[in-house]
Amino acid sequence: MNITDPVAATAAQHEGMDEAAAHTDAAWAATCQRAIAIAASLQLPFQAADLVAAGLVGEPRHPNHWGPQFAIAHRNGVIDAHGYAPSKRATVRNSACRTWIGA
Repeated sequence: MNITDPVAATAAQHEGMDEAAAHTDAAWAATCQRAIAIAASLQLPFQAADLVAAGLVGEPRHPNHWGPQFAIAHRNGVIDAHGYAPSKRATVRNSACRTWIGA
C-alpha cells in the first residue's frame, strides 16, 4: 500500500502549478486574473469556458494554463471552489470541470 503525505502532495501540486504559471504568457495571465475577479464579483458559479464566452479573456496557448490561474486566484482569496459541473467546452465532451465562486 502506498500512503501519500498530504502536506507533501499539496506542496508538489503547488510547485507544479507554479512551474506551469511561469511558462504562461504574462499578458494573458494578467487578463485572466482580471477576468476571474470580474466573474467572482458576480457571486455566481463559473468555470473557464464562461470567462471566454463572456469575452473577458481569450484561450491560452495551452489548456494547462487555466489551472494555475484559478489556483493563484484561490490562494489570493478571490475565489472559492464551488463544486464540479460538466465542462461547457465542446472539445472535452462534458467532462467534469471545477466550478468557482467569488470568495
